[in-house]
Amino acid sequence: MSQITETAKSRISAAIRKWIIDLNKYPGWREWNRSKISYALYFDDEIQPSTRHSTEFKFSPEIEIEHAVIMSYMTLQDTVHSLRDVEWYFRRYPFAGTSVTRHSHLTNCCELYYSRFYRFRERLKNLFDAVERATPNHNLDVGKFIKLFDKTFDKEIRARHNLHHRERFDEVAISRIFLTESFAASKDQDIWHKEHLAHYRRTTNEWASRTVLCAEKMDRVLEAVATALLEICTFLKVRCD
Repeated sequence: MSQITETAKSRISAAIRKWIIDLNKYPGWREWNRSKISYALYFDDEIQPSTRHSTEFKFSPEIEIEHAVIMSYMTLQDTVHSLRDVEWYFRRYPFAGTSVTRHSHLTNCCELYYSRFYRFRERLKNLFDAVERATPNHNLDVGKFIKLFDKTFDKEIRARHNLHHRERFDEVAISRIFLTESFAASKDQDIWHKEHLAHYRRTTNEWASRTVLCAEKMDRVLEAVATALLEICTFLKVRCD
C-alpha cells in the first residue's frame, strides 16, 4: 500500500483548524459569528428581521496579528483553487442560443485566467506584510519568493499587465475562432461551422491543459510558503506538534 506523504500545506491546514477551535473560546467571538450569520439569512425578513450586527470584531492585538496571517494565507490558498476552477470555464460553453459567442466566452476566460496570477502575487505580498507584523525578527527572504514567482509566471504576469493597462486580450488562435464564427454566419454555414467548432475545441483544450499545469506550479509555490510559515510563525508551529 502506498504511503501518503504529509505536505506542509496539510500540516498548516491542521494547525489552522486547531487555531480556529481555540479562537472559538475567545469572549464574544462565537456570539458575533451567530449574529453575522443570522443577519445574512434574515436581514430582509419583513416579519422578523435580524438585527444588524457589528461589521467588525476586535480581538486583542496578539490575536489580531495572528488572525491577519491566517486569513492572508487562506486567501492565497483560495486563489490556487480559483485558478483550478478556470480549467472548467475553458471546458464548458453553457451559452448556446444567447448573445454570448464562443469567441467572447473564451476571451473572458483567458482574461480571468491571467487575473489569477496578479491576485496571487498581490495576496502573497499581503501575507508577507502580515508575517512581518507577527514575527518581525524572522530571516525569511521575502524578495526571493516574489522573484521566484515572477520568474515562474513571467508570461502570465506580462499578459495581465498588458490587459490592464493597454487593451483586451488577443491571440491568433482566438482570432481564428472569431473569424470562423463570423464566416459561419455569413457564408457556407456547414463548412465554416464545423471548422469553427473543431478549432474552438482544440483551443479550449490547450488552454485547459495550460491552466492545470500552471495551477500545479502555483500549488508548489503555496507549498513553499506553507513550509516557511511553519518555520517562523510560532503560533502555527506549536499547533503541529
